[in-house]
Amino acid sequence: MALAGYFDQLSGLTADMLLAAMIDAGVDPIALESAMKSHHGVDCGINVTEGLVAGYRVTYTSLSCAEASVPETCRAIPGGGADSPAAVLITRVIDHLEKNVNGLRGTEDQAPTVEALGGRHTALRILLLCNALHLLGIESLHHVALPFAAGIESTPPLQAALMRGAAIQPVDHAPIDLPGCAFLTALSAGPMIRTGFTLRNMGYGGDDNDRGDGHVARLCTGEAGEVAGEVAGGGSVQILETQIDDMNPQFYGHVVDLLLEAGALDAFLTPVIMKKNRPGVLLTVLAPAALTGRLSGLIFRETTTIGLRTYPVSRSVLPRSETTVETPYGAIRIKVVEHGDSRRYTPEYEDCRQAALSSGVPLADVYAAVREAAGRVALDQLP
Repeated sequence: MALAGYFDQLSGLTADMLLAAMIDAGVDPIALESAMKSHHGVDCGINVTEGLVAGYRVTYTSLSCAEASVPETCRAIPGGGADSPAAVLITRVIDHLEKNVNGLRGTEDQAPTVEALGGRHTALRILLLCNALHLLGIESLHHVALPFAAGIESTPPLQAALMRGAAIQPVDHAPIDLPGCAFLTALSAGPMIRTGFTLRNMGYGGDDNDRGDGHVARLCTGEAGEVAGEVAGGGSVQILETQIDDMNPQFYGHVVDLLLEAGALDAFLTPVIMKKNRPGVLLTVLAPAALTGRLSGLIFRETTTIGLRTYPVSRSVLPRSETTVETPYGAIRIKVVEHGDSRRYTPEYEDCRQAALSSGVPLADVYAAVREAAGRVALDQLP
């Protein structure tokens, strides 16, 4: 099962609270400091303390950094650590942040200003959060509905734009900041609904600058299985998609095979016409929510894309089972699908193909033999 993380908003979701919760859940601050130094050239000390909120223990962190070592903008981050283990996560957060900045300002073809991206404060925290998530080994990230307060000062336009497509909760005060919002919304695999989540550990993080307010975020970690109903009956799954126009066409088959081997429910390619009338390919992947993080990382690693869309969809699936029929060319598996009171079957192509190759007969002959053998099987009596 994939390791999943679920951020629960007890009273806030700022970047510092998220980081403290991850450290409380098991991230070694020394290992995190080392990753920041070796992969990004950032000298950052992470001071960890504890306190009590409503009678339970909460972890707090404070940062002491050499300002000159911190990237001035988010876009400067990959240059210092493009080969780091957390690089894929960092790139996804940066792309999500820049896309929404440009969308708000109508400056699609221009690099956002330092101020628009939150400066060093935001860049540093994005680095810390992505590296901490990698160190925990979390493959799919989920979160509770994000706090959304009325008023531009309470929920600034950029944070509101980042939340587009996410579940929100109206509140009087929104204890969530720009880097925390960008991190959660860029890497979210959707809500934790019917995922068979097995709780293993919890971490509680507070904001060291606002201890008196008692703001606390909780991180729950554990194994997440397939979404209930994904294999039979339906349910909610994730779509991952991206358009590509600059990759060697020979690579596409390899990428699709890797995605299916990694647990994708389906993966397919569609020819599209992109901007400036360039021919391209739309890669679409259907995935269990728990595998969104793993499959996203695979797509970024194996393709030339720099951006990826993910969104939940619902689907209906007919009940199905598998049996084997005996033919002159060997045993061949068939997939039996139920629809109402009737059943139909489909031969497993690879079994038929291998049987045709090993027997030296046309593939059509194997399919004909399967049809004859299946006709002798009482499909309605199969379990």
